[in-house]
Parts: sequence; C-alpha cells; structure tokens
Amino acid sequence: MRARGIAATAVLGALAGAVAGAPGALATTHASARSCHLVTDPSGDTESVGPDDDSQLDILGGDFAMNRSTLTVVVKVTALTAEDITEPAGRIYEYDFTANGKNFIAMASLLPGGSEFQAFISDQRIEQGKSGARAATGIGTMTGTLDLQAHEVRMSAPLSVFTRYASFSQTNVDHFAAFTYRAHGESLSGTQVGKVVDVSGSTGITVDEAWSKKVYRPYAPSCVKVGH
Repeated sequence: MRARGIAATAVLGALAGAVAGAPGALATTHASARSCHLVTDPSGDTESVGPDDDSQLDILGGDFAMNRSTLTVVVKVTALTAEDITEPAGRIYEYDFTANGKNFIAMASLLPGGSEFQAFISDQRIEQGKSGARAATGIGTMTGTLDLQAHEVRMSAPLSVFTRYASFSQTNVDHFAAFTYRAHGESLSGTQVGKVVDVSGSTGITVDEAWSKKVYRPYAPSCVKVGH
C-alpha cells in the first residue's frame, strides 16, 4: 500500500497523476466516433491488505465528456452503495485529466459528516509508478451523483469552472487517470474553493489506481451523458 498525501483544507485533497498522452491521436479521431472507456482497469487489483472489502474502491474504468456548457467525469467501480455519514472511514474517488498543459482533478469525497464534490487545479502531475505529494487549488464545486445500479460515481461542473485556466481549443484532453482512497477525516463544507490543499500530510491510503494513454477531442460525442 502506498500512502497518498491527502490533507484537509475544507475537504480532503489528493494527489494523482497520469502517463504521457499519445501524440498524433487527434489526426486519427473521427468526429462521428463516440468516445468510450477512456480509462480501463481489471477487477481485483486493489492494493489494500487485510480483511477490508475493497469492492467499492476497485476501479473498473472511467470516462470524460463535455459539451459547450458542461464537463462530466465518471469513475466506475465493482460495487457502490450510498453515502453513510455514520461510517468512521470515508471513500474518495478521483479523476484526473490535462488540457492546454493544465492539470485538473475532479474529486468525490464521501466522508463522515457529509459528501463533497470538488474541482482542483495543480501545477504538478504524478507519473505512473511514482509516488509523492503535490499541492492543488480548489477552483469550484461539482455536482456529484452516485449511480448505484451502474456502480458509477459521476461528477459534473459548468465548463466555465475549467475554461478560466484552459480554453480546450487547439488541444486534446489527455493524461487520464482514476484513483480511489480509503480516507479518514470529516467533511468541512463550503470553504475549499480558492484555497491551496497541502497534500504533504497523509490521511488517506490509495486502494486502486488506473492510468490511460487515450485522448479525447473536446466536444466529441461520448457514451457518457453530459451533466448526468
């Protein structure tokens, strides 16, 4: 198990990263092709030891989609139940992507006391196979949905949350990665946006991670329904 740096400045922050994107993929992307399964991961490859049930943190895949007004990311896991604010340990689901050289993090923190869905930006990215810590700045609140039937955590936000930092023009979206954590800490709602999250202190443990070299052409059709 690797301890990821996750510390609280309103909600638990996190670190993540991605592998290098595939150059030239834009030229082979057809406008009519649907973007699906941008991140895939085998089941049963979680990193926990001991008797913990990792099914709700076992990543199977992830997706990214956007239209002219909204951006949506999806993390799919083996099993998923609703939030339980009485549980002593929380769950964190994270989806990372890069556009115009800017690294973004979408994070769902299901913690004792409540759930938070937030977007962050970071100057750093953790590459596959490397550990470490980084700082990220909260840039906005996302709308979170737990689809218990599909076992998917979905997060959406107005595109304007991200276009303040990246135009999404003349670029692909890439460096996709998904992470799950078993975390300890309490939700501190409403004070995260605009503040730097110091992720040098570890209060969460990585359970699973998935990386992708695929790319997404902005506004391309997707099997993900944007905003849902």
